[in-house]
Amino acid sequence: MSSIRLLVVEKNGTIKESVLKTWKEEDLYKKAGFKTSQGFALATTWKVGDINNKSYSIRVYGKTDGRATQENKYEFPPPIDETLFFGNCLIVNVRNDVPVSLTTAEWTCIYDKLHGGFEELGDEDEDDDDEDSDEYDDVPKTKSGYAKDGFIVDDDERSDDDYEGSDASEKLEPLPKKKSSKKKDSVVKTKPNKNNEKVSVPDNVFMELSNEIDELFDSTSELEIEEYI
Repeated sequence: MSSIRLLVVEKNGTIKESVLKTWKEEDLYKKAGFKTSQGFALATTWKVGDINNKSYSIRVYGKTDGRATQENKYEFPPPIDETLFFGNCLIVNVRNDVPVSLTTAEWTCIYDKLHGGFEELGDEDEDDDDEDSDEYDDVPKTKSGYAKDGFIVDDDERSDDDYEGSDASEKLEPLPKKKSSKKKDSVVKTKPNKNNEKVSVPDNVFMELSNEIDELFDSTSELEIEEYI
């Protein structure tokens, strides 16, 4: 038998290709790096088809007993996704009980297939997002991004024009000053008499004062006569 390629799953979770020159299932523990074959056995077999027009029969070998800190960190597909392995594990492709080569690229496709197809699930998620985004495209919206039926559609998607319009509306123009309807009382200021000129008083002023004094005396005398009587 010619040499084949198999995969070594190291305990830190990395996978590397390794060449197997002779096929002896009982000696596979040596390829995994163990000193004895105790506990090293076949864990599971997957039958996988329709991958690039090829079919595969994948076997996993490993140990389920070991010391602490020797746990294998690789996450295998079901049904051994919850099985705890210790040390290195081997992945071998077999056809009619004869081992055939397996590359890391092929195992990546097989791994996705065994998990249900990660890429297909991702595509479905994108389609769902597109459907959700198209659901409200035909719903009339307000400038604030709210649907007119009362449900919020997109609060953050506001155009720059909306913001500029709101700022412009907030700037108030100054009101014109009203002209006062009341006229200020005119105050007539008299100029001081700088030359100390005497102000002339009209003669009729004294005549009026004397008449008022005479009348005052007459009224007083009448009161005295009445009191005396």
